Amino acid sequence: MRKGLCKVTIREHSEKDIEQIVDLNQRIFSQQEHFDIKRDEKWFRWKNIDSPFGKSIVIVAENEDGEIVGSRVFWPWKFRIRTSEVFAYQPIDAVIDPKYQGRGLFYTMTVETLDIALNNEATFIFNFSNKNSLPRNLSFGWSFVSKLIWYVKIINPSYVFNMSRKAENIHQFGDYKLTEDAIEKIMFITSFGGYIKAARSLDFVRWRYLNHPFFTYGVVNFTNERSTIWTIFLVNSLGKYRKMFVVDIFGEYRLIGGLLAKLRGAAKDFNASAIYILKNPYIDGKKMLKNGYVVLRNKNLACLPIKLELEPKLLDYNQWEMFGGLHDAL
Repeated sequence: MRKGLCKVTIREHSEKDIEQIVDLNQRIFSQQEHFDIKRDEKWFRWKNIDSPFGKSIVIVAENEDGEIVGSRVFWPWKFRIRTSEVFAYQPIDAVIDPKYQGRGLFYTMTVETLDIALNNEATFIFNFSNKNSLPRNLSFGWSFVSKLIWYVKIINPSYVFNMSRKAENIHQFGDYKLTEDAIEKIMFITSFGGYIKAARSLDFVRWRYLNHPFFTYGVVNFTNERSTIWTIFLVNSLGKYRKMFVVDIFGEYRLIGGLLAKLRGAAKDFNASAIYILKNPYIDGKKMLKNGYVVLRNKNLACLPIKLELEPKLLDYNQWEMFGGLHDAL
């Protein structure tokens, strides 16, 4: 626990703080974000308590009247690199009451959260900084890794002129809807390559997608005689336009061509104007271009290596198996 400026106490959150944390997040972020969502206690518990990777570090700033005027969250993740499993945190949901901004609370909360992450033996810290948060992260010692690289298939170019509108998640998925039965059929390919891969499992898929408090997801797969590739996706509505985001891919990446055809059929069924897929080293870029995808760079990956022997790998974007589910907004 630390005393901040203006008689504000910086400490780890407790159960009694959750309602105030949720209210503060909803009040501040609802004016800024791309999605029209309503945070509640269920959202907080899903995000910060129920993860198969462990509980988030949640630091709060409390004023002398017992009001929560700021919070800082580090979201836990586990990754595999060859045969090793490593622990990491992703900073998310940093919020400060406007009346307390500019008083050093962000700095003090971040230092406190980093101290706990180090004590928890985190291997690295990473996040997807926007143009406003990137300079602050760099000032703390984060390194800029790369812009996020997307493959995008534009189906209806008119939607590009409506991208600034607030998005809503589509919930009616019909036969595409992700269900427990569909999850049970997913098979993971064990690989001991050197890429930075999230330690995904069926429990992860259930928590991250099936149990999401706001979003509904769909699933499609492509199978040949012996192998299958699956993808999980969501569809967002921007007025009369829709865009599809692929958030995860499992199975045999060599079948990506067949999967793209299935995605194109799903996009047609949802009347989607564009399909977005994050680039990763398992996806054949030539096949993507052949199927009409273009490359878009948007948002930033920043990283603070703690185990310095991993620094060269962590700071090389081509070493990350990137997928949409890493980002809490998808």
